[in-house]
Amino acid sequence: MNWRPIFLLIILLFLASTAIAEDIPGQFVVKYRPGTAKALKQAKPAVRGLGNINKKFGLIKTRQVYERALKIRPDWTHLENTYTLVFPPSIEVKEVMKEYRLDTNVVTIEPSRKVRAFDFVPNDPLYSEQWSLTKINAPKGWDRTTGTAEVIVAILDTGLNYNHVEFSGKVDLADAWNFVSNNDDPMDDAGHGTAVGGVIGAIGNNLKGVAGLDWNAKLLPLKVLNSAGEGSIENLNAALALVAALKSTGVNVVAVNMSLGQYQNDATLQSRCAEVNNQGVLLVAAAGNGDVEWPTYPAYYSTVLAVAATDQDDEKALWSGIDPDTGRTHASNYGTWVDVSAPGSSIYSTDKNGDYSNGWNGTSLACPHVAGLAALIKAANPTMTNNQLFDQITATTDDIDALNPTYVGKLGSGRINAYIALAGLKASITSPATGEFVTGTKTITGKAYGWSFVNYTLELLNNGSVETTIINSTTSVESGTLASWNSQAYDGQKELRLRVYSPTSFYLEEAVTIKVDNTSPEAVITSPTSGSTVEGVVTINGQATDMYFDHYQLEYGSGTAPLSYQTIGSYYSQVTSGVLATWETAGLTGVYTLRLTVYDQAGLANRATTLVNISQVNPTKEVQPAAGMPATFALPNPFDLTKSSTTAFYYNLLGNFPAAIYLFDLNGNLVWQKSYAAGENGGKSGWNNPTWDGLTLFGSRAIGGLYFYQVIADHRVMARGKLIVIN
Repeated sequence: MNWRPIFLLIILLFLASTAIAEDIPGQFVVKYRPGTAKALKQAKPAVRGLGNINKKFGLIKTRQVYERALKIRPDWTHLENTYTLVFPPSIEVKEVMKEYRLDTNVVTIEPSRKVRAFDFVPNDPLYSEQWSLTKINAPKGWDRTTGTAEVIVAILDTGLNYNHVEFSGKVDLADAWNFVSNNDDPMDDAGHGTAVGGVIGAIGNNLKGVAGLDWNAKLLPLKVLNSAGEGSIENLNAALALVAALKSTGVNVVAVNMSLGQYQNDATLQSRCAEVNNQGVLLVAAAGNGDVEWPTYPAYYSTVLAVAATDQDDEKALWSGIDPDTGRTHASNYGTWVDVSAPGSSIYSTDKNGDYSNGWNGTSLACPHVAGLAALIKAANPTMTNNQLFDQITATTDDIDALNPTYVGKLGSGRINAYIALAGLKASITSPATGEFVTGTKTITGKAYGWSFVNYTLELLNNGSVETTIINSTTSVESGTLASWNSQAYDGQKELRLRVYSPTSFYLEEAVTIKVDNTSPEAVITSPTSGSTVEGVVTINGQATDMYFDHYQLEYGSGTAPLSYQTIGSYYSQVTSGVLATWETAGLTGVYTLRLTVYDQAGLANRATTLVNISQVNPTKEVQPAAGMPATFALPNPFDLTKSSTTAFYYNLLGNFPAAIYLFDLNGNLVWQKSYAAGENGGKSGWNNPTWDGLTLFGSRAIGGLYFYQVIADHRVMARGKLIVIN
C-alpha cells in the first residue's frame, strides 16, 4: 500500500478545500442521536424543537442514507442514524446549520457536497482499434485467463445500460441500485458509466464491438451520479456501505470502480472506504483531470488504489477543454499519492445507446483498466486478498518515468501491464543489454521470481529456434546472476530468452538480442612483403575485415622490435583485399616494422607485421595546411592550466625530417622548446600533434597571457601560431 504524508495532506487539503469545495444547494447530511428519526416521525415532544426547525426552513424531504445497506445488515447500527435533508435551494446554509447544531438531538450536520465524474464527453470519430489493450499487454494476459463469472466488479457511476449486447448475462441486477432516484433501476442516463463498464467487462471474442479487460466478470451497477455526471457525497457513501454489506453476506464483490471524486476530504467517505477495504474488496479510484498535484478523494486514501491517465506514448495524458474544478486545461492529475497509471486517452468503449463510441478521455477511463485487471488477477488466483491484488498491480507495472521527466515518481509505480500482473512472476534480463556484444564467458544477470514461481529457463536462439539451453533452474533470482555462460562455441546475432514458469506451465518471457563474437578480425599485409626494400611513397595492401568490423590502424616503428610506434592513420572501412593506405617514407632510412591492427566492435583485435628496408630519399621539408585551415593551430586554445593538462600543436608535414617547436612570450623570451626526430610525432610525414604540459624550460608553470610559437626545420620557420594561456 502507499504511504500518504500527513503534512502534504494538510497543505493540499487546505488549498483544495478553500478553492474547490462545491455544495449541493439546499441539501444537508445529518446524523441524529439514536431514536431521533423515529421520534420525528411520531412527532414526540422530545423532538418538537427539531420539527419546528424543519418547518421554519421548509424541509421538502428526508431520506435515510444507508437504507439499502441496512436492509442487508440491520445489525450495522452505526449507519442507521444518518439522513439526507432536502430544503429549497435558496435556503441560507449557515442559518440552517447553526440552528441544527444547537439542538441536542443532532450529532453532526454538514452541507451535502458534490462528487463528479472525472471525464469529458467523446470528441473523436469512431475507429476500430483499442490501442489501450495492446499497450497494457492484455492479449498476452488473456492467455492466462479471460475472467470468470464468479467475480463481481461494482461500478459506482452514472449507471449502466444493462441491455447492451456487450453486457448480456453479465449484470448483477438483483443487487443493483439507483441511489439518485432511490429505486432498483440503475439504467445509465449519461453514458459515463456504460463507457466505464465496457472497459472493465465488455464481452470479448464475440464478433461484436469491443472487448473489455475481463470478458466474463459480473458487473454490479450502483448509480450514484445523475445525467450531468454529478452526485452527492452521501449517495457515494451509501453505495460503499451497500458494497460492504453485500460482501459481508457472501456476495463476491472483488473490486469497486470509482471513476469520480472531489477535492474535499470527507471523514465519512474515508470511513466507508475503510469498511469496504476491511471486507476484502479492492477499491480503485480516478486521480482526476485537473492537471494538478492536489489530492482527490477517495483516490487519496491509503485504502484506495489511485489511478492517473497516460496516452498512446505512455506520457501523462493531456486533453482539450477546461476542468470545472481547477480551471486548467484537462490533463491527468499527478502526485506521489498516485499508485499506478493506465491508458486514458481516446478510449473506444460501449455507449448508453447500445452502440460504441470513441474519444472517451480522462482518468475515469484509466481507472476501469485497473479494476478490470484486478478482476482478471482474482479469476486466475481466487485466494488472493484485496491487499495482495493492490500489491500485485502496483509491483508489475512498466516504468514510464523516463518518458515523463517532469513527473518522476508522480505517476505511481508505472503504467499497468496485464501480462506481467497475471503471471504472478517477474522476468527480466539486465545484462547483457539488447545489442550488446558478448565474447568469451559472460555473466547473465536479471530477475526470475514471483509468488507463483516454479522454475526458469535461459535459452540461446538462432533465427527463432533454440540452439542451446544455457540453464534450467528451480532457484528463484530476485536480482542477480541467472547464469554464467561460455559463449566460445558461438558467433553471430543471437537471442537470449528467459522464461519464468508458474505451476500451471504459464510463463513470463523476456528476450534480448545480442551479438556473439568469438572470432578475431582478419589482419593481413600482402605488400610490401617482409624483407623488401622500399622508398618514397609506399602503397600498403592487405586485408582488414570482421563480421563486426570497427576500424584498423597502421603504424611503423624503427628496428625489428620497436619500443614505440608512430601512427600512419586510422581507417573505418573494411578492406577485403586491396589498398590499406599509402605511407610516405621520405626522410626515413634503415629497417622498420610496419604494423596493422584490426579492431572489431566487441573489443577483439588482431595484428599483422612486416619488416621493410627503407632507402634514403630526401624529404620535402614543408608544412602542408589542410584546405581552409591555418598552417598550424593549437588545441585547446585558450589553454586553461586549471582544466587541461596539455595542449597540442597540430601541423601536417610533407615528409619525415627533424623539426622543432619554439614558444615565446610577448617580450620575445624563449619559454619552451622541443626537438623531434624524423619519423616521430612532431617530425613525421602527415599530421603531427606534439604536446606541451604548460611548464617552462625551468620547470615552472607558465604565467597567463599571449604566447607565440614557431615550427622550425633546418633553421627555417615553416609555420607560426598564437596560444593563449590561462592560469
